[in-house]
Amino acid sequence: MVEINSEIVKRALDGDRVALEELIILIKDDIYNLSVRMLWNPADAEDVTQEILIKVITNLSQFRGESKFTTWVYKIASNYLINTRKRGLEHQNLSFDVFEKGIKEEQNVLSPIELSSVDRNVLAEELKISCTHAMLLCLSRGERIIYILSAIFNVKSNDGADMLEVTPEAYRKRLSRVKEKMRIFMESNCGLINHQTCDCNKRVDIAVANHRIQSGKLLFVNQPLAKHKVKQCIDEMESLDQAAAVFQSHPEYLTPDGVTGKIRGMIFQQNLGMLEN
Repeated sequence: MVEINSEIVKRALDGDRVALEELIILIKDDIYNLSVRMLWNPADAEDVTQEILIKVITNLSQFRGESKFTTWVYKIASNYLINTRKRGLEHQNLSFDVFEKGIKEEQNVLSPIELSSVDRNVLAEELKISCTHAMLLCLSRGERIIYILSAIFNVKSNDGADMLEVTPEAYRKRLSRVKEKMRIFMESNCGLINHQTCDCNKRVDIAVANHRIQSGKLLFVNQPLAKHKVKQCIDEMESLDQAAAVFQSHPEYLTPDGVTGKIRGMIFQQNLGMLEN
């Protein structure tokens, strides 16, 4: 999570529109990356990010400084993402059992498609990110948000408990259960952890044939990056569980410009009652 200067928060609370815009710029990428992992589809994440930012602006006067500003923002974002309507792949009601069955049925189904090594590597990276994001959809929304916050974004249990309005003990128990679910599934099915199982490069052919990935419509690989994380060797990440290491090796994205355009218009319009309340 990005660190927020308390002076900027104070100025925004006092009605300084420039400070409010600075706040939005500072928090937007965190919210967008959280939303992508919760919803899978970047277009859905873009819409939801804009909705969450509007909620932050319209509820800003309720921030009392009893927690860090970022914790307060994540609380709003988490609550919104847990309760928003189902979108995209969520309607398929994925589960680990369904996912595992699909992986096993698709192994060695097709002959390799003719692709250059560069194209195959790009498509394999797209498939890896798409597939691991889809794994998150096998969790309930409550499980998903805890896993994303803690295992991927490294939110501490006390802060996470505050965000989700549960006790730290309850938060840690839920996190332990969901990490175990993810570990069991990935150790049995994911070649990024167990090289005897599924392999992204080999699954490119079936994914292209089934139109799950298309070279002209890459959802993840072509997104602008905020901070590209070089792929890390899982064996070197001794302080992390292997499943979390896979997700943490993913890139972080810049929020699309269209998200902040409407927000900026709201901030600087003449009769912005939300700042006067």
